[in-house]
Amino acid sequence: MKRIVNIYLIAVIILIASLTVSLAKGDTYMLSLINSLFIAGMIYFIFGAFLYIFQKGFFNGIIYSLKRFRRSTTQGKYVSQFDDLDDTKEAHVELSVIRSYRVTRSLLGIGGILLIISLALSYLLYT
Repeated sequence: MKRIVNIYLIAVIILIASLTVSLAKGDTYMLSLINSLFIAGMIYFIFGAFLYIFQKGFFNGIIYSLKRFRRSTTQGKYVSQFDDLDDTKEAHVELSVIRSYRVTRSLLGIGGILLIISLALSYLLYT
């Protein structure tokens, strides 16, 4: 819960910083505000999307295949004797590992809200 509160706090700080920087620009106040909100929203949204993809297990199949390929080569067999990277279990055991992150929804939500605000402002002011 504390991490989620920290993420919202960072979002508020970013919002205040973007307002301050936009005020300092003067004539292009709204344009710089829209740009900074969009960039902050994209950063939050990209991190949230990456965590969502990672927690759903998209990369598990790729990692499993690379471990199997490494074990199939003679050089990989020799190297695997010295490290524990290739502790490959059966596919149904290894691919079912699901990681869960509590901050994923928060990152996606904040990023989505900032993106929608920036897109709405740009549409309303520049069309």
